[in-house]
Amino acid sequence: MKNLKKLSREAAKQIKGAGPRKCSDDSQCIYGACCRGVCMEFACFEE
Repeated sequence: MKNLKKLSREAAKQIKGAGPRKCSDDSQCIYGACCRGVCMEFACFEE
């Protein structure tokens, strides 16, 4: 138990589902659209 690494707050949020969801061509978003590697509620315009 002593050797467990502490997770960063960002990593902990993503594990619990509170953080931004990552997406790619292989893993799509459940809702919304994949915008620059992050799931967004609305479609974004690529620049």
